[in-house]
Amino acid sequence: REREPGYRHLLGRGFNWLVQAALVPGVQDTQCGFKMFRRAAAQDVFTRLRRYGEDAPRVEGPMVTAFDVEVLYLARRLGYRIAEVPVRWIHAEGSKVRPVVDALRMARDVAQVRWSAWRGDYE
Repeated sequence: REREPGYRHLLGRGFNWLVQAALVPGVQDTQCGFKMFRRAAAQDVFTRLRRYGEDAPRVEGPMVTAFDVEVLYLARRLGYRIAEVPVRWIHAEGSKVRPVVDALRMARDVAQVRWSAWRGDYE
């Protein structure tokens, strides 16, 4: 991570700790936008999404969410292999991330995915 502001790094590490504790232990970076799936795995995972699935409210405009967390949780739960590959990431000025608002929204999303898992919604 190049040129990443300190506050953003701390928020990211805190979020990663929460995600590992609640849903996807062992995955170091759930929020990296680079994800690749085989077609069958993608169809299997994406059709089971609850928080960000077909019936979810439409996301309007730029918004930071825990969509990736729900996807990775389901992939792991369904037995798909998750491999992390290093990518070069350079912070760009003018980010749309709102540290406090987005951190709270993502923590809420993680709690909702965890709650759905406990209730058996992903069965």
